[in-house]
Amino acid sequence: MASPFAGVPLLDQHAHSLLRRQPATVHEYRACFTESFAPEIIDRHVPWSLFYRRALRDLAVFFECAPTEDAVLDARTRRPFDRLVAEMFADAGIAGVLADLGLRVDDYVDLSGLRALLPCPVFPVLRLETLAERLIGDASDWPDLEARFAAEVETAAAGDLWALKTIIAYRTGLVIDRWDADQLGRAFRATRDEFRAGRRRLQCKPILDTLLRRALEIAARRRLPVQVHAGFGDHDLDLRLVNPVGLRPIIEDPALRGAPLVLLHCHPYVSEAAWLAAIYPHIYIDLSLTIPFLAHRAADEIADALAAAPATKVLLATDAFSIPELFWLGAHHARQALHTAGDALEARGYLPSADRLPLARRLLHDNAAELYEIGQRR
Repeated sequence: MASPFAGVPLLDQHAHSLLRRQPATVHEYRACFTESFAPEIIDRHVPWSLFYRRALRDLAVFFECAPTEDAVLDARTRRPFDRLVAEMFADAGIAGVLADLGLRVDDYVDLSGLRALLPCPVFPVLRLETLAERLIGDASDWPDLEARFAAEVETAAAGDLWALKTIIAYRTGLVIDRWDADQLGRAFRATRDEFRAGRRRLQCKPILDTLLRRALEIAARRRLPVQVHAGFGDHDLDLRLVNPVGLRPIIEDPALRGAPLVLLHCHPYVSEAAWLAAIYPHIYIDLSLTIPFLAHRAADEIADALAAAPATKVLLATDAFSIPELFWLGAHHARQALHTAGDALEARGYLPSADRLPLARRLLHDNAAELYEIGQRR
């Protein structure tokens, strides 16, 4: 599929790994195109989402098959998986991937496996909540957990790590409070008991808030970027609690300003995130997942971001997970949406033709390369 700006590589600064076991049925394939786990959504409604219907048409061009689920699924399963990945990434013009490897680690390819599969560099990102969940059951008390957590973050940051990432928005929201020692001690004991009884998901606000602040202190000292989920995403979030404006006390804390914060996804708070990026030097806005899941709205979201944020502060990525098709679609749809947004902005007198390609290079590649110092560290 020919894309505008096809010659501009995408540095995919926010994505995940690939499923070890790829979809074998139509139901499993559809499930990769929604944030919902509800069978009724997957079976009845996903086939009528604009993104999914467009995806089938686009993938049919790539696979040279009929634009139907059965034909696309058959075509993908006929190709060896390593060949499918290599061909899709090459056709999508993906120059590198910053990968959050903390998503359902037992189901997804690990770092070494992903590096063996992808025909481009993989830069690991540490998901903070997954780290805390791994440590909490063995900690003796709250100070012990905090010390273990900080030590692991420090060790990772000193090694092959390119960013931290938090999904606290989807657990307890983006208003980060301070908690005293007694509150943290009680919260730790209750939460540790739950984990020892089999719980695996950390949702304790005092612990999450305090560990995030601790990680931000480390990131600020090391000038390490931190990716922060905001807006829509996981199906169990409370959309009222994920407006990035809630982060202003963190953003304005002088002790934390050394850590660049990348606000991920952002819909329906793109304008708010763009305003933050326009005001604060260390804030950036990412539109992954918004593109391609919002279908025709993707171009409008790019235009909304650029209405307030300078082009040097806006990043495009895929937030792809599970299957290589999402990387391929995310890259192609991002370029198409950027082209459509450019047409609209030029018609309004705000983006002359001479600025279109330099702006595309910034959003697709250069901003991410500069932010994460890719090409400078290795």
